[in-house]
Amino acid sequence: MRTDQTYDRFDLRLRLFVYRQMVRSGRCPTVAAMAKALAVPIKSVRAGLARLSESHAFMLQENGELWRVAPFSTIPTPFPVQVAKHSWFGNCIWDALGIPAMLGKDAHIGASCGCCNLAMPVDVRSGKLRSTEGIIHIAVPARDWYRDVAFT
Repeated sequence: MRTDQTYDRFDLRLRLFVYRQMVRSGRCPTVAAMAKALAVPIKSVRAGLARLSESHAFMLQENGELWRVAPFSTIPTPFPVQVAKHSWFGNCIWDALGIPAMLGKDAHIGASCGCCNLAMPVDVRSGKLRSTEGIIHIAVPARDWYRDVAFT
């Protein structure tokens, strides 16, 4: 992140706005909605998102909109997460588990097998996996996750 205090403050404000919208609505605001809500030019939002994406917590689509707001996915994935009446998608099982951890809430994760689409649901209660059976397969070593995040 840049060391210029103005950019740092704006980036933090932008990040907080995006996370609040994700948590409240289950949807990521568009770049235009971010600019309007924060009363700044779209160009400023795009620059802020580019800086925030350097950490990989935010990742941009080719059109400049967000597709990852870790641990949330802004697009549907095989890892839907249900917390009470709210729902989100995780980018992977690791991120899906991160959603209830981040929120400090119980959750149902409707995960499915990557090769056969067989349902493999996971429940989290009081910060722990409820089931004593199952497998979480992470095929790519953590050091390589960001080489191809879409595959990982």
